[in-house]
Amino acid sequence: MTRPFTTSLLLAFGTLVACSNMPDFADGATKNAPFPKIVAMDDIVGQIPADQGDFGTGALASRAASLRARADRLRRSAVVDGATKSRMQAALARR
Repeated sequence: MTRPFTTSLLLAFGTLVACSNMPDFADGATKNAPFPKIVAMDDIVGQIPADQGDFGTGALASRAASLRARADRLRRSAVVDGATKSRMQAALARR
């Protein structure tokens, strides 16, 4: 992006943000709110269950295996019959 375009985009965004209303909090709700507790990362990770399932990767793996098998079948089969193949080879030979 060019500098004038970036500058005008930044100014437009700043103007939109400056014109927005402040959030409507209940009176004193933020004043009496407790400060968030700082927790060690190990405590958070410790709450994650060990067995989380396969997240659908089992179904994806079986679909991939099915598609690979289909691709192998297509590679082994003839896409063009013999008569058509000979006509195409003859046409290529003429060029």
